[in-house]
Amino acid sequence: MLVGGIVLGGIIIFAGLIALAFREPTRASLLAYCNNNPDNCIVLGNEAAEVSVVEVSDYGCSHCRDFNLNTGPALEAQYVDTNEVKWVVVPFALQSSVGGFPTLPSSVAAMCANEQGAFADFHETMFQLQGTELFNTTEGFLQVATSLDMDTDAFASCLDNNSYADRVLENITMAQQAGINSTPSFVIDGDLMAGNQPIAVFQQRLDALLDS
Repeated sequence: MLVGGIVLGGIIIFAGLIALAFREPTRASLLAYCNNNPDNCIVLGNEAAEVSVVEVSDYGCSHCRDFNLNTGPALEAQYVDTNEVKWVVVPFALQSSVGGFPTLPSSVAAMCANEQGAFADFHETMFQLQGTELFNTTEGFLQVATSLDMDTDAFASCLDNNSYADRVLENITMAQQAGINSTPSFVIDGDLMAGNQPIAVFQQRLDALLDS
């Protein structure tokens, strides 16, 4: 009986170790990260809203462009402008297959624009540059800044100093720890949703949270 008990105990422990090995690792919370590092993320809308959406997009991603030029503005009008939802953007850049982060300059430029309160318009306009010669270039950044009546001297200085590169790299690391492996990705009140889903999918999720 003693031997049987030892064997049974060993089996239980072994099964527990297997369960631990295959258990999904705990993901980092992007919302908590942004709350604790407010200079790394941009909050749009009511900061006190009970429902939150954290967006992770790449300026070179075509699906991110489609979301930000079509679905995003409609959701903003319905939920963010009405103060029901806090929308948080994490400036980010995807890693290329050969290493490096090609669109890092665009994310840095967006954070420089945020210094002048122009992030939302700059963010949207950057997606309009996809497929043009101005995409992901200093010339393009400056043209966008000029079109938004920004202080271009201060903006150019921010670009020259590459002031936000380290923060964007921190965001990339944290997004990976949160389970982000593609763009666009959204964390809706803690639940990860990948891809530019139909607007009805966003509305269903947000309405359910707002009604709960």
